[in-house]
Amino acid sequence: MATQSTARGVKNSRAAGVAAGVGKRFIVGSLIALFALLGRAAHALPGTHAPAISTYDTRASSVVLAYRHTSSDAGPLNTFSYNANFSNTTGILSAQFGIHYVNFDAKANDSTAHGVGASGVALFVLPVAARWDDGVPKAAIAFDIGSVPTVYVSGQRQYVTLPLVFGFGVPLSPHRAITLTPWFEASISANLDTVFKSTDISVDPSWVTVTQDPNNPTQTKVGLKDGAVEAAVKNGVSIDSGFYVPMRAGLQADIHVSQTVDFNLYSSIATLGGAFGGASAFTLGAGLSFRWDSIVPAVLPVDRRLEREQCEAVEARFRSCPASSKWLSPEQRAPESKPTEPSAAPAPAPASLPAPSSTQPTAPVPAPATSPQPAPSPEPKSSAPNSPPSAVFPN
Repeated sequence: MATQSTARGVKNSRAAGVAAGVGKRFIVGSLIALFALLGRAAHALPGTHAPAISTYDTRASSVVLAYRHTSSDAGPLNTFSYNANFSNTTGILSAQFGIHYVNFDAKANDSTAHGVGASGVALFVLPVAARWDDGVPKAAIAFDIGSVPTVYVSGQRQYVTLPLVFGFGVPLSPHRAITLTPWFEASISANLDTVFKSTDISVDPSWVTVTQDPNNPTQTKVGLKDGAVEAAVKNGVSIDSGFYVPMRAGLQADIHVSQTVDFNLYSSIATLGGAFGGASAFTLGAGLSFRWDSIVPAVLPVDRRLEREQCEAVEARFRSCPASSKWLSPEQRAPESKPTEPSAAPAPAPASLPAPSSTQPTAPVPAPATSPQPAPSPEPKSSAPNSPPSAVFPN
C-alpha cells in the first residue's frame, strides 16, 4: 500500500509540474501577444508634428493641397496636407484648419509608422506698407497660434505629440506676383512614447499557483497571484512622457498665378527634440492654393472695390450720403460753368458819296470838316497789379 501511495504521489507531482509549465508558457505567450498589439517601440521624437501654416495669403478664403518631404538623421518623414482656410472681412485674420497624413520611417526600427494629424491655427497678417492693386501687402508682420496634435501608429511603435504652436513671420512682396515669407516657430509639446521590450517580460515561478480540484484529483488549476500581470507589464512595457520645446524656421514663397490660384513652395530646418537639441531635419515641399471666395473688398483700392457691386446698390449707397443732395449732373453744371461772351458792337456804316455823272462834270465836293479826335487819356496807374484777362472781361 505504501508503494502504491508513493507512486501515486510522484505521478501527481509530475502532473502538477507539467501543468505549471504549460500554464506558465500560456500566460507568457498571452502577454507577449497582447503587448505586440500595442506596438513594440516608439522612437519618434518631438518636432515631428504636421505643419501649422499652409499659406500667408489672407486676402480670401481658400483651400490648399500640399506635400512635404523631410530628411533627418532619425529617418525620413512625409506629410500630405489638406487645409481649409477662412478669411475675415478685413483680410487680416485667417482661420486655418487642416488634416494631415504622415509617415515616419525611423532608422532605429524596421517598419514605417503611419499617422494622422489635425491642425487648427489662427493667423494674423498686419500690413506695415501699402498694398498692390490686387490687395497683396508689400510688407507685413504675421503672427500665428494654434495646435497640431499628431499620432503615429504601427506594429512597432505608438507615439503621440500634442504641440501648442507659436509662430512669427514677415511676408514681403517685391512684386505683386510673388510673396517671400521668412518665418520662425516654437511649440510647447507634450509627448507620450510607448516602448515595448519583449526580452524583459518574464514570469517568476513564485507568481504561479497550482491547485488540485478536490472533486477530481487528476485535474489541476493554474493561476497567477495578485500583482503578477502588473509586474510583468512594468518589466516589459515602459511609457516615456515629457514636455519639450521643438523649434522650426524656414522660408515660404507664394507665387500668385491669378486672382484664384497660387503656387506655394516650402522649405524649413528643424530639430527633432527640445529647443535646438536632437536630430536635425530639412524639409522641402510644394502646394497649390485655390481661393474659393472673392478677395475681400477691404484690401482692394477704392476704384476696384465697386467692380463687383451692382449699379443699383452703388446708387442707393450714394443717395444715403449727405452730399448727394448737392450733387448736379454734368448737364446741370454746363450752363453755370459756360462763360457769357459780350455781344460785338455793330460796325459803323461807311459814308455814302454821290455817284458821278457821265454827262456833266461837277466840281468835287469838299469833304466835311471833321473835328480832330482827342488823344486818349492815359489810364491812371494803380498800385495793384493788373488782373489777368478773362473770357468775360477781355483786355
